[in-house]
Amino acid sequence: MSARARFLAYVRDPHGSPGVVSPFLPHAGVLASALGALGLPACGDPVRDEILLSRELGYQPMFMTECSALIFNWRIDESRSSPSRALRVIETPLGEWLRPSPRAEPPWSDMSECPVRTKEDHAMLRAVCGQVGDRENDLREYFRLWRRAVGEDGVIVLGHPHPSWLGYQINPTDIYFQWHDWPDLYRESMEAVSRASLVVMEAAMAEGIDFMSDSSYGLEMTSPRLFNAMDLPWICRFARWTHDRGGLFWYHNCGFTRRLILEGTFNLLGADVIETVAPPPEGDNDLAESRRALDPRVCSKGNLNLRLLRDGTPEEIAGSVRGIAAAVRGSAHIFSTADAVLEGTPAENFITFIRAAREAVEA
Repeated sequence: MSARARFLAYVRDPHGSPGVVSPFLPHAGVLASALGALGLPACGDPVRDEILLSRELGYQPMFMTECSALIFNWRIDESRSSPSRALRVIETPLGEWLRPSPRAEPPWSDMSECPVRTKEDHAMLRAVCGQVGDRENDLREYFRLWRRAVGEDGVIVLGHPHPSWLGYQINPTDIYFQWHDWPDLYRESMEAVSRASLVVMEAAMAEGIDFMSDSSYGLEMTSPRLFNAMDLPWICRFARWTHDRGGLFWYHNCGFTRRLILEGTFNLLGADVIETVAPPPEGDNDLAESRRALDPRVCSKGNLNLRLLRDGTPEEIAGSVRGIAAAVRGSAHIFSTADAVLEGTPAENFITFIRAAREAVEA
């Protein structure tokens, strides 16, 4: 079986298929150092490097595409920009939507200068979302190139749409203020992001992307009541849409999710794969406890501690993998990490994790 076929077969029938080992998005430097430790050349392309590494170590990689960036296709207008500040623009039927921000933008966080600040910005956001269907050919070409690059050497997951985060177009510190102050307006914008995301999903599925997906905050940033109101309905909608078309749905949450799992909320998502069931300090889960609470039809994925992987000894890492194996014995589980593998993780530690996990699934 190819790596892709093995991964998909396990998710669809975990008790009748070989197990899967799939670290979550290893940092490019970790891939290069691991290849070097094995005497293999890195080319600098993270996709090609991980495929080479996965073939050598015998694991089944996953790759993730864009989603929100395909909807909100900002371009820099150099004529109105400076060396340090860029004016980003999207043309809409309502006129130009402008986003002045640092030329080197930080990752989405409370440091980001996001464009949705006023009621007028919500109108612009909805106008942008309404245009996505006009770019079907470009969307399909984007996903076609991804499928061609990965081939049968791994699975591809669509990036998270995040309607509750307005597709990353709102600063995290503004989300809950606007949700409470402008509730109808906020929901209208979430609905627009959701509809635009389904257009992207349709193109992705048509070009062979393996999993549709979504994600949300854990209880480090939200509450069970807010999760049920802001996130659950849209995630369930994406899952139903995917299943109606014969596809598989992937849900990511690398935060504090123990209560949501134990109270059964995650069993309502409709997800085929739930990652990362994160342990402390990334999350608050005891894997065995959480796995018992998850629907047996759900394939969990995780949950090696990232700091242990980076800072621990190979012996400690191998011992942790054995603990994961004991916690999920008899359940559908993909051996993985508690989130994206950290920069600076030693090659020896990463290789130890893969080999120990392979030993566990082959036992």
